[in-house]
Amino acid sequence: MIHIIYKITHKNGKYYIGSHSTENIDDGYMGSGLWPLSIKDKSTLTREILEYAEDEKAKREIEGGYLKEHYGKPGCMNMTDDPIGFSSENNPMKNPEIAAKISGDNHWLKKHPERLEEFRDIQLERIKNGTHNLTGNKNPNKDGAISRKTAELGHNVFQTNNPSIWRSEQGIHHWQNGNAPNTDGKLNKKLVAEGRHNFLGPEHNRKMIEEGKNPWVGSEGNRKMLEAGTHPSQQKKICEHCGKEVSIGMHKRWHGNNCKHKGSKHDQKT
Repeated sequence: MIHIIYKITHKNGKYYIGSHSTENIDDGYMGSGLWPLSIKDKSTLTREILEYAEDEKAKREIEGGYLKEHYGKPGCMNMTDDPIGFSSENNPMKNPEIAAKISGDNHWLKKHPERLEEFRDIQLERIKNGTHNLTGNKNPNKDGAISRKTAELGHNVFQTNNPSIWRSEQGIHHWQNGNAPNTDGKLNKKLVAEGRHNFLGPEHNRKMIEEGKNPWVGSEGNRKMLEAGTHPSQQKKICEHCGKEVSIGMHKRWHGNNCKHKGSKHDQKT
């Protein structure tokens, strides 16, 4: 691998300093930072190699020296003076000391809150024109690929460090302390009073279907199924554990394998 520290310069004088490891020095790489990625017309940019490095470690050290020299100067478009770029083999963010330098109060947005709108506008524009690195086929989690893989391996964050669980344990969950939408049944009472609750029964549903107000009637196909009584929300199933008759959707979500009576002394299956 060839390790370089480069400088990308726009014809207007603005520039960006970064590092890159490659087997082909002429691979056309023009940076992965926010600013170079936001430039649509790459012909307005030129790249010069500032220095070569022997290995990844040396590359980071040299890049860090250049960034500390240029960061904050007029025309420099780097968002931080830390060499935070990484290769898949050597991700410095795995180092807690490096991660701490650019997170929390040290995050560049904390240091430069006046650039928040600029950052947001650039990101939105990149999403709009399809150049954002997390859009379309470039998204590493497209169709939930990463989530499924981490779940299979057993280290998905919602398995190992579910934020809802630990925030609830610490008493800082946003739905605690009376802030939940249905605290004391207030949401249910409101929906029942307005005649919009989805548990008001088939007569209510039929009435809303006739009036064209049923919230689940979103298409002609749904409307026909509801009128014929064949919509999934109208299909019933008896829970094998508690004996309640519920819709198939409720059976899948709250009953069956998820029934609170499963395995208890009230479990009808046992």
